[in-house]
Amino acid sequence: MLKLERQLFIEKELHEKGSVLVSELSKVLDCSEETIRRDIKEMEAAGKLNKIHGGAYLPDKYDKGVPIELRESFFASEKEQMADKAVDIIKDHSVIMLDSSTTCLKLAEAIISSGKCITLITNSLRISSLFNSQSSNVNLICLGGQLHRATASFTGYRTTDTLKQNFADITFISCPALHLQHGLSDNNLNEAEVRKHMLENSHYKVLIVDHTKFDSISDVLFYDLAGVDLLITDQPLSETWEEYCRKSSIEIIYS
Repeated sequence: MLKLERQLFIEKELHEKGSVLVSELSKVLDCSEETIRRDIKEMEAAGKLNKIHGGAYLPDKYDKGVPIELRESFFASEKEQMADKAVDIIKDHSVIMLDSSTTCLKLAEAIISSGKCITLITNSLRISSLFNSQSSNVNLICLGGQLHRATASFTGYRTTDTLKQNFADITFISCPALHLQHGLSDNNLNEAEVRKHMLENSHYKVLIVDHTKFDSISDVLFYDLAGVDLLITDQPLSETWEEYCRKSSIEIIYS
């Protein structure tokens, strides 16, 4: 297949699905992944897409967030390992909150495997779907609101109004960026508001982030890092980060 034909196919897939994976395109178009990566690089230079490790997506004028289909493919094994550490601190009959991150989706899967009896509050459509079974030990509370399709999550004032009526023993969240000076930040205001309210309405606040999130800043600042109780991550932190966590009484768990 000629380069022009490949790129037209990629463009068509993007407009139909919103995002594409290099591995899948390689199989469909019967060419190497390196060839697809070159095509995507050229298309990004032409302003037709946003390139990211492992795939590409159509840019949104007001939201820099990566679609959930792509995020699910990033660091899958690392997220599973972090989820295994997180599920160990959950006690039976506790109330927990999970945000709409793919990391918390892995944690939800770990909760199912553990068989723990809990009440779970979430704004994630995908997490809610996991517990659609009469045999589940989880009492699910799905926060309503406007569906944000890029993240498969419910956001907006209806979501935050419902959150104000609930309080959790533990909240687990991830976020796109984490900075020593600026704290936790997000790509989307509505997503940030949900995460902020979850943390504020919880006794114990847990942040689960992989190593790529550190020392970066996104558009919306939403929470002070010093307010976090526990940080779960996949790689050892720098001395500067470890010193900050010690001074701020933030426990660190490495997966």
